Amino acid sequence: MKVLFVIPPGRSLFGDRESSPCYPHLGIAYLTAVLKKQNINVKISDCSFLGDNQEIINLAKELKPDLIGVTGFSYAYQFFYDICELIKKNLPTPLIIGGPHVSVLRKNVLMENPADFAIKGEGEITLLEFLEKLRRGEKDFGSVLGLIWRKNEEIIENEDRPWIENLDILPFPDFEAFNFKKYRYYDFKTLPIITSRGCPYNCIFCGVKVCMGRNFRARSAQNVFEEINYWNKKGFNNFEINDDCFSLDLKRAEDICELIINSKLKITFQLNNGIRVDRVTLPLLSKMKKAGCTFIAFGCESGNEQVLKNIKKNVTLEQTRQAVNWANQVEIKNSVNFIFGHPGETYKSAEDTLKFAKFLPTNFVNMYNLIPYPGTELYGWVKNNTHLLIPEKDYLQKISCWDNYPIFETKDYTAKERRKILKEAFAVYERKVLQFRFGKLFGYLIYLIGRFRPLMKIGRKFALTNKFGYKIYRRLASH
Repeated sequence: MKVLFVIPPGRSLFGDRESSPCYPHLGIAYLTAVLKKQNINVKISDCSFLGDNQEIINLAKELKPDLIGVTGFSYAYQFFYDICELIKKNLPTPLIIGGPHVSVLRKNVLMENPADFAIKGEGEITLLEFLEKLRRGEKDFGSVLGLIWRKNEEIIENEDRPWIENLDILPFPDFEAFNFKKYRYYDFKTLPIITSRGCPYNCIFCGVKVCMGRNFRARSAQNVFEEINYWNKKGFNNFEINDDCFSLDLKRAEDICELIINSKLKITFQLNNGIRVDRVTLPLLSKMKKAGCTFIAFGCESGNEQVLKNIKKNVTLEQTRQAVNWANQVEIKNSVNFIFGHPGETYKSAEDTLKFAKFLPTNFVNMYNLIPYPGTELYGWVKNNTHLLIPEKDYLQKISCWDNYPIFETKDYTAKERRKILKEAFAVYERKVLQFRFGKLFGYLIYLIGRFRPLMKIGRKFALTNKFGYKIYRRLASH
């Protein structure tokens, strides 16, 4: 059998179509590895590198696959839907979709999307079982757990598939099926890695529980080390750990580090996705440093204790200070993430966050505009308690978490106040980043010049979306 995976163009931090992703899609890399293990031929088309979506049709006509699979995210769902429309309009090939957007909307997604089938939750086992039925020419897919499908005019949603408890049974993701040299991080020999799935926490703005379950499921330390070693032998020496809860099991996290240290592998790694401030210790951070950790992002989200309770973050400001101090003590560069616009937040409590961020001894801070994604508790709260300033279909498609346009307002916290806070927040971000890159004095001078917003936006976009600009950015970041 032959399968063609299609990855729709993503959206950059600036809300537009992303021209060049950092590295291959990790979920598709896992599916590819699972299918290849069963001798299924896999081809991948990443639309970010296509001049025209029509090229997908041309490629499919040339390959003649037995199945086309498309993955999709809620934050860029229109790109996702448009590509599915194009495929169904031009090709008779069965079309299956998956990804976070499907896991959230479930059977409703097939009411909006013309695909024939959809997979909710983890796709590895569901896709294999589905392909076996497709290969045998069967028409009834009711026994395939995790599948959503069309039966004549009816949309059938099968029972959920239990989460994969032993992640060690999965093969390592297959990145070699991608045209890796086109990705921005190729020059830095960087790969993404995920060592666990699922999250037991209750943060109201996060959809991980819906997509990956509430139970924390971790790969063994040995299995994680073996993957790092495997790719290191192929020339990759930097890894971005994309877990949601990497250090939930502190001993496992320490064991991973000890295996790397004892092997004397010369690698580096970062945790840009964020790590909980209540799940770090000084001994763990010390081992992470020795193992090659160069950067950690901490998730704090607010500088106001009451707001932290409102969003069910279950951390304190003192824990954030302690985590940052420990990271500084072992000389791991770090940032702290903050989100503005939470339920119960007012202009005054948002100012508390700004003040906390300004004086926190972290290298820099990330400031985000709150976006209510479908499937989250926040999404329901926004629908019932706020006035939307931007229609859902527009903010999910066009508004970036880096934009200073609030999605909604409340009686106690107006759109005007929200815009003012967001403007101030991004100014704090820019100042901290520039002082981190260039030193306090020179960085501050650049910051003052950069208050001309259009120039600053152009420069930031150049640094993060242009390969040459990103080389400069990475070089500066290493000093």
